[in-house]
Amino acid sequence: MMNQQPQPQPQQPQQPQVSPQMSVEQRFLLACQQIIYAVVPENPNYKEQVGTVIFDFIKQIAGPEMAPKVTGMLIDLPIEDIKLIMQDWSLLQTRVQQASELLQNQ
Repeated sequence: MMNQQPQPQPQQPQQPQVSPQMSVEQRFLLACQQIIYAVVPENPNYKEQVGTVIFDFIKQIAGPEMAPKVTGMLIDLPIEDIKLIMQDWSLLQTRVQQASELLQNQ
């Protein structure tokens, strides 16, 4: 009987883990980093994916009443704008404030 050695399993790249010590900005950037590659015109679900990731952060900024509409407004922006927002916490805050003001003035 041959002595078979176990074959090494290919390792998955380790995803950075969210830790309680992380700031909201760090958690936002980490969450966005994990899906930004999927924000492309060829992906018919990118808006839903982005919305799912950014919704809770928008809710913290705009409040639970405004968050669904503001999220919808942001995911309807051009892809390049969405990508910029996903890489810049202060830009997200600015865009959320602008969208909230537009909604309140309607």
